Amino acid sequence: MNLPERQNTTTAEIYKWYAAKPQSHREHLGASLIGAECDRYLWQSFRWVALPQFEGRILRLFNTGVREEARVFEELRGIGVELHTHQDGKQISCRDTTGHFGGSVDAIAKGLPEAPKTWAVVEIKTHNAKSWADVKAKGVADSKPRHYAQMQVYMRLLKLDRALYFSVNKDTDHVYTEWVHHDESASSVLLGRAESIISAAQPPAKLSEDPAYFGCKFCDFNAHCHQKKVATVSCRTCSHSTPGADGTWNCNVSIDSRKLTKGQQERACEKHLFIPPLVPTGAAVDAGEGWVEYEMPGGKTFRNGEAYLTSRELEIAPQEVIESPQIAEIKAAFPGARIEKVTPVRKRRNAKDLSAMAYAPLEPYDPAKRIPGDPMDDDIPF
Repeated sequence: MNLPERQNTTTAEIYKWYAAKPQSHREHLGASLIGAECDRYLWQSFRWVALPQFEGRILRLFNTGVREEARVFEELRGIGVELHTHQDGKQISCRDTTGHFGGSVDAIAKGLPEAPKTWAVVEIKTHNAKSWADVKAKGVADSKPRHYAQMQVYMRLLKLDRALYFSVNKDTDHVYTEWVHHDESASSVLLGRAESIISAAQPPAKLSEDPAYFGCKFCDFNAHCHQKKVATVSCRTCSHSTPGADGTWNCNVSIDSRKLTKGQQERACEKHLFIPPLVPTGAAVDAGEGWVEYEMPGGKTFRNGEAYLTSRELEIAPQEVIESPQIAEIKAAFPGARIEKVTPVRKRRNAKDLSAMAYAPLEPYDPAKRIPGDPMDDDIPF
């Protein structure tokens, strides 16, 4: 007899433990992303349009890759390689001239058998058997262009000419290493792409208009590009903030155009005003001091602004709530009223739409038709 697995198992608790750990945005546009196919994906990642949420099992899988690094470091040192993983107590990092693009390398090494006198970037990746076999057969540039682009950026920013791609098969523990040369032309294109993403005030075009397209189907931003989901509120999705020098962000509605901390960017303020394309509920048709007006497909309009529908309200409210006349009436009657929570109404299975049913008109009461002795007869005799 096979009993169903209990939900409160050790496995479930471990996954919950991983899922409960805080997940936060990366402050910079990462070199690990720059080889992605879609410019809009890169822009939305950099602008914190949404924070991808991963289940506990996936987070544990990510952690497996991190733990593998320590093993590889031990192995490389074991064969006599000089290895550096940290600088001033922190992981070795690099940034471009804007301060908004770059990443953290796994290690810098010298004494590798491929070129014992050459310093090289070390990039460690774990793969399942199928992915690992593909890398070995095709090489990293063709099989994993994002990994290749990541190494090209690191070599460019660290002024190194070589990189060691160290790939581990998680299923069999086979190892494949590849010696990668710096391609100045390729790295220049990648840095130029990063600069255009960082400086863009509006999101680039979609990769495809088809939500089922492979590059869109499993994207973290599928709902925002194809299902009219409004972006998450943060300073990076606000029309008032812009990326500044040395990786900073500035607000142009504050008195001193202060440089925003990461915490301030994540919290945002009540003056938040969405970058118009991040409100796919409608099309921007007008704007004024502190507000943008949108027109929905049916012709109704609404305004995003502190005195109208705030960005936090737009983030949680579906279109039917936004266009509801009751919402406008409540806000007019109670200035400062805010939508705090939207609870979807659950429809009963096989429930009928009573509003569409036809009812026979009620006949006027005729005492002559009363049935004598009827226990339901409530005609009072006085």
